[in-house]
Amino acid sequence: MKTFGKRDQCLNYWKRTGAYAVIQNEDGEFLCVEDSSGYLFLVGGGIEENESPELALLRECVEETGYEMQIIEFIGEAEKHWVSAKYPNDSQHNIGILYAGKLLKKVANPIETEEMRWVSLNHLEKHLYHEHHLYLIKEYLNK
Repeated sequence: MKTFGKRDQCLNYWKRTGAYAVIQNEDGEFLCVEDSSGYLFLVGGGIEENESPELALLRECVEETGYEMQIIEFIGEAEKHWVSAKYPNDSQHNIGILYAGKLLKKVANPIETEEMRWVSLNHLEKHLYHEHHLYLIKEYLNK
């Protein structure tokens, strides 16, 4: 598994494994969540106890977008270690499991309040928060 960053052994350790979707529209744009700082995140999130990555991703997609999705294929896994300004006492560790997918039908109103945006690859490269996700997206697009 490709690793980005290094764990800070002097800080609290916080690990989160998540499943994330690479969803593109007919124009090749990527569906992302945009936070108030302008950072982009892929649709998806943490895997709950006794939940498979695939089920976590299907649940997260409905929560964030209101749409069911179809998982098309497994893309890969990569991990990132970092310390954020929001949690300066924690050495964070995200293991990202990425899948290609497509939106199906709307089944609910989104629970999450962050804005959903379709963005170009160029915009994604500049604003996607997690570099390990971008690495996997580029590997997927170049296969």
